[in-house]
Amino acid sequence: MLAAVVSDTHGNIQGLRRLADRLKAKGVSIVLHLGDDYRDLAILKQASLKAVGVPGVYCPEYRNPAISNRLVIELGGVKMLLTHTAGKHRYDLPCDPDPEILAREVQVVLFGHTHLPALELRQGVLWLNPGHLRDRRDRGQPPTYALLTLSPEVIKAEILRLEDDRPVLCGVHRRQA
Repeated sequence: MLAAVVSDTHGNIQGLRRLADRLKAKGVSIVLHLGDDYRDLAILKQASLKAVGVPGVYCPEYRNPAISNRLVIELGGVKMLLTHTAGKHRYDLPCDPDPEILAREVQVVLFGHTHLPALELRQGVLWLNPGHLRDRRDRGQPPTYALLTLSPEVIKAEILRLEDDRPVLCGVHRRQA
């Protein structure tokens, strides 16, 4: 299964539409959006892509208890956490679980917020931040997104530049039985 991951799109509708066309051509099954701006999910859905996401801490939806700030889902036999922040945040609702505790129950943690692409293995769990998808360089980084190739045995992760699909970070995680 091929999934895309985006975060911190901040209303970059033009960039999202360009990316949506590229993702459909690649055969992406689902796009996972990690917040800021939660409403940008609608752009992906309008482009006929299946999209699931969580709000970012600066989205009004983050303070709405009817909308989950953290989601645990399973795709391609891989259990993953979607969260805007890698840890607790001062804007968390009292009912929001700590991402670091939820990480013990999953194989992949997908987070955003920092706008910096990251890919690392922590205690057997793959932690991935796709960077940002703003319309310009931010915090010294160009706009990026991630592709995940998922199977019960192997997780392949690539973080790519929006401009030219050039790899920024890549990794393969072989899951233990």
